[in-house]
Amino acid sequence: MTEVSATIRMRLCMEDILRKRLPLFDGVQALLKLSDEVPQLAADRDLRKLRELLSKVDHLAIGAAREHWEREALHRQDRELLELERQHADSVDYACRRLTQTLDTM
Repeated sequence: MTEVSATIRMRLCMEDILRKRLPLFDGVQALLKLSDEVPQLAADRDLRKLRELLSKVDHLAIGAAREHWEREALHRQDRELLELERQHADSVDYACRRLTQTLDTM
């Protein structure tokens, strides 16, 4: 079986982000992890922007970390998380679309 390249997995992840198939920052976190496998993207400005946005939720439970939080604590912080997703959705979408163009030129 052939392993799927990191760039293809990045494209699939961005499609999931753009189509709202997963929580916004969960998708950004997954995308950044995949991008670490593509050294040519180390200095990419869109990935840098996504890292900056992800840093805004460092104090909140996203992704697999949610499994380790109590339900009451999640409930309290989810309002803030949803507000940050609303505020930054357009920026994430824009960065993903530009990153798709970057991948097209690689």
